[in-house]
Amino acid sequence: MGGIIIAGFGFRASADLVSLTNAFERAADGLTVAGFAAPADKIYHPALTALARHCDLPLYAVDTKTIKATDTATRSAIVLEKRQTGSVAEAAALALFNSTAKLICIRQISADGRAACALATGESL
Repeated sequence: MGGIIIAGFGFRASADLVSLTNAFERAADGLTVAGFAAPADKIYHPALTALARHCDLPLYAVDTKTIKATDTATRSAIVLEKRQTGSVAEAAALALFNSTAKLICIRQISADGRAACALATGESL
């Protein structure tokens, strides 16, 4: 698979490292990921920063306005109400690209339901 792959995350404040790792593993399924993206207000969440350190990947903050403006493949009624997008994970993954990007994995939800991860690919950030 060509291009850069970014993993986008959406998660509850109660998500822990196990939650985020589980969602990431479900989405990545062995693919090489270049970085993690998440909403700017959650970029310093301890579990997310721990996962980024463990995977030795950069974290990218995505502002609320961009998340709201990004079309997603899936639509959660709860996420629509709270974040005005169908999937925070999908929006975060897609939003980083300067070029056309596409989802290669829709949001995958952790076993405990506290985190979601989606993957997008594109040519440039």
